[in-house]
Amino acid sequence: EVWPYLRVLARSSPDDKLTLANGLNGSLLFQDRERCAKLWQEEKIDVFPDRQVVAMTGDGTNDAPALRYADVGFAMGIAGT
Repeated sequence: EVWPYLRVLARSSPDDKLTLANGLNGSLLFQDRERCAKLWQEEKIDVFPDRQVVAMTGDGTNDAPALRYADVGFAMGIAGT
């Protein structure tokens, strides 16, 4: 229910990243044309008409599961954010 309103998740825990990646990858909201139209009319939120693409960054080995489940994952090495 939250993800259509979510744009950036910053300074999040590895568990939050994994939850987000799994949730977005498993979401079928794009198939609900009525809800997508309502989001557009009320909030000007445009839901891509296909499965959502998930991009994730991480700076440690504990971020590896989220990077694995994301469509695009960037490991930033020791320096992190």
